Amino acid sequence: MVNRVCLYSSGLVRPGEDILVYYETDKAGHNCVALYPEGTTDLAGFLTFEPAPCQAGVVRFSGISTEDASKSISPRAYVLRLVPYPTGSPGTSLAEARFTLTDSPCFLVGSFTAANTPAREACSISLAGILEKFTRTVTYGKHSGDSWLTVDARTGKITGTPPAEAAGRAGHIVVTAQDDAAPPRTTSVAVTVPVRPEEGPLVDRLRIATWNMWYDAGKVWDGKSKVLRFLLEQDVDLLALQEVHRYQEPGTVRQLADRLGWYYHQYPRVHKDPADDKDVGLISRYPIDLDHSGNEADFLRSTVTVGDLRLQVCTVHLDYTSYGPDLAPPGTRRFTADVQDQEKRSAREREMRDGVLRKLAGYLAGADNEPVIVLGDFNCPSHRDWTSEVATEPRNWPATMLLEKAGFQVSYRAVHPDPGAHPGITWSPTALWRKGMQRVEPVDRIDFIFHKGRKLQVLDSRACVTGTPTPAEEHESWKKPPRFWYNEWPSDHAAVITTYQVLRT
Repeated sequence: MVNRVCLYSSGLVRPGEDILVYYETDKAGHNCVALYPEGTTDLAGFLTFEPAPCQAGVVRFSGISTEDASKSISPRAYVLRLVPYPTGSPGTSLAEARFTLTDSPCFLVGSFTAANTPAREACSISLAGILEKFTRTVTYGKHSGDSWLTVDARTGKITGTPPAEAAGRAGHIVVTAQDDAAPPRTTSVAVTVPVRPEEGPLVDRLRIATWNMWYDAGKVWDGKSKVLRFLLEQDVDLLALQEVHRYQEPGTVRQLADRLGWYYHQYPRVHKDPADDKDVGLISRYPIDLDHSGNEADFLRSTVTVGDLRLQVCTVHLDYTSYGPDLAPPGTRRFTADVQDQEKRSAREREMRDGVLRKLAGYLAGADNEPVIVLGDFNCPSHRDWTSEVATEPRNWPATMLLEKAGFQVSYRAVHPDPGAHPGITWSPTALWRKGMQRVEPVDRIDFIFHKGRKLQVLDSRACVTGTPTPAEEHESWKKPPRFWYNEWPSDHAAVITTYQVLRT
């Protein structure tokens, strides 16, 4: 068998995209495929590597586009080498392949659907925030599409007013972006604009998500762009965020919203140190009425208006200390006395009972007219997924029990009632080993979307992760930079996306 390594695709390799590599060798065993900047002769000077233990196979590099952890985009030439493992061992490269990371402009997605717009009402869609242009000047143009949609050549903003006869259909436009290189390079994106009748509901369905951002999506390269790509690909309408901060202005919530041209609501600066403020926020395709929104110590309440529908969206990030599953018998979901004692040491029950539900009492009374949604990272599992082995209170996870007692329905279990068949794990796609405890990380469903009110009916709910995230473990050979830096998935939590049918009763 010939020793060789090559790209799995002949297309352009763009920053942030996965790189699939095929290899084969007659020396199967202790090998890996390593990535080097062009010109690197030292086998230990790799950027990252993937084990290649077989005679032939495919390995994946996710988001490779930097030379180090400085976070600077680096379009340039690279070398893939099939080398002995570990990469610092004596020996020579068994096979090599070269490719260039392009700096031609590219949109984060090839197509997406914008917010619904009523006929005869102006709409506006921003594109500049989802274009990677690598410091070059670009000119936007309309390649094709409906006559009522146009794009500004300088800003990339799509505008238009759908005529009355467009109601019930969708407008379409394909926009190009051309840079000032010689010769110029061009990319394009296709945008769909659903048009609704002038009178009547603006939406029939809503896709609502919650997602912990893992320290402002800053633990992986270009994390915020990966967040935006996911939202557009998944056609999300509203996203509740946790672990988002305002260490600088604009903060993460506003940065994401501005790039999409969406509305946003962020927790206000209350303390001198932003780390002491509640680390939550909301971004939405549809307007947020900030005058009627608010916040308390334990949550952010956002009034979202979607045509004739008003929602009270309450984003929470409950106490992360005294994590109960750590004390459950390994591999089980048994709410034992040890787990109960651990849960009592946390503030989660108090936060949900006194900090959230009592403060929302007035809104809960009117939930049939204005649905109330409580969502976020609860930092504890659900009583629907665990078996109780105690006879005193709390008999199971109190945060989710309190919500259910208050008349809320959890969206995921509404469509996946069997936790054995559909565990819905959200913690964690990257945290697999607890170094301090020398044990496997207890994985569980700790991110939730609850709703109350007869106008919302759950159609679907999913825990979502894209790509194959590398675990965020400390390993000496992974620190230059750590391998998870290149993950396509920018978080250590799965996102939860729920699709609601909007009912008119």
